[in-house]
Amino acid sequence: MPDLRLMIYQAMMWKRHKIRLEANRNTHELRYIFFEVSRRCNIHCSYCGSDCSSAERDGELSSEEWISIIDQLAEDFDPRRVMVAVTGGEPLFKRGIYDIFEHLHRRGFPYGMVTNSTLLDAEAARRLVSCGMNSISLSLDSIPEVNDSIRAKGTARHAVEAIGHLRAAGYKGVLEALSTITKPCMPHLREMQQWLTELGIRRWRVAPVIPVGRALDNESLLLSESEVRELLSFVRQARRFEDDVVPEFSEEGYVGDDYEGLVRPYLCQCRAGINVGGIRYDGKIGACPEISSYFDQGDIRKERFSTVWRERFENMRDRSWARSLGPCRQCDKFDICRGGALHLYEDTRTPTRRCFHEMLKQS
Repeated sequence: MPDLRLMIYQAMMWKRHKIRLEANRNTHELRYIFFEVSRRCNIHCSYCGSDCSSAERDGELSSEEWISIIDQLAEDFDPRRVMVAVTGGEPLFKRGIYDIFEHLHRRGFPYGMVTNSTLLDAEAARRLVSCGMNSISLSLDSIPEVNDSIRAKGTARHAVEAIGHLRAAGYKGVLEALSTITKPCMPHLREMQQWLTELGIRRWRVAPVIPVGRALDNESLLLSESEVRELLSFVRQARRFEDDVVPEFSEEGYVGDDYEGLVRPYLCQCRAGINVGGIRYDGKIGACPEISSYFDQGDIRKERFSTVWRERFENMRDRSWARSLGPCRQCDKFDICRGGALHLYEDTRTPTRRCFHEMLKQS
C-alpha cells in the first residue's frame, strides 16, 4: 500500500522545486561561470569529452585576454556572488595560468579548478595557496590500477602526491575527488570509497561518463541500464553514513523517485544558461564547456559577456523545444526535468543522447 505521507511530501517537494526553477529562469542571475582556459592537456584520457591534446588550438585566448575578461566581469557583476570554475584541458598546462589565478583573487572572485594532478607538485601547491584558490577538484576515477588504465599511467600516484603537497602548503579550501564512472570502475565503487576515505578526501562527485567526444567511439566504457541503477543505489546507500567520504551524484536529469533527493543535495536540474555561464578556450560564450557548440551565444572578443548573458540564452532558459523530442514527448516528468542535461543534446532538433529515467525503467 502506498505511503500517503511520502506521496504528499514528494508532491510538495516537486511543487517547491518547480517554483524555484521558474524563478531562477526569470531572474537568471549569474552565479557560476566556467573558464575553459585551454584545450591543451598533457595526458590522453580514453573518454575525454573535449578531445583534448598537447597541441594548442588555433584562436586560443591568451592569459592577457583572460585577465581582461576578469576585469570586464568584475565591472559588470558582483565578484563575490560569482564562482569561477577554471577548467580545460589541464589548467596548469596553460601558459600564464598563475597570472589568471592571481587576478581572479585580486578582483574578489571565489574560484577553483579541475586538474588531473600531474603538474601539481610542491611548488605548484605553494603558488595555488598564495593565489587564494578556494576549490580544487582532482580527477580521479577509480582505484589506482583501474584509474591509470582509463586515464594515464601514474595519474593515481600523482593525485596522492598532490594531496600531500597541498596539505604541506597549508591549503584550506575545498578538496574533492571528481570521478567519471565508466564500466571498468563499477566493480570497485566500495574500494574507491574506502581509498578516498584513507586519503582524507571528504567530498566525492561521481558522474557516469557522458557519451560525447572520445566516449562516443568507445562504447565499452558506457554504463548499461542495470549499471546506472547499481551506481545510484550505491550512492543512495553510501550517503546514509558519514564515517566515509560521502559521494554525490551528478546533476544530469531526473533519476526517479527512488533516488531523487537521496543521491545529491538537490533535485534534478540543469542550470546551463540560467545561473551558469561559460567562456570557451577560443572566446565563444556559452555555458558548460561540454555543451555542443550549437548552443554558443556570442564571442567575448567581439562583445561583452554581460550583454550576451542579459539578451540571449533563450534556448537554454526556455527548454520547451525538448518537449517534442525522443523520450520527452510522452514523459510525465518533463515539467520537473525540462529535458535533462543540456550537454546531452547536439542541437534543438535532435533527441537527448541519454535519459536516466528511461534507462531505469528498463533495468
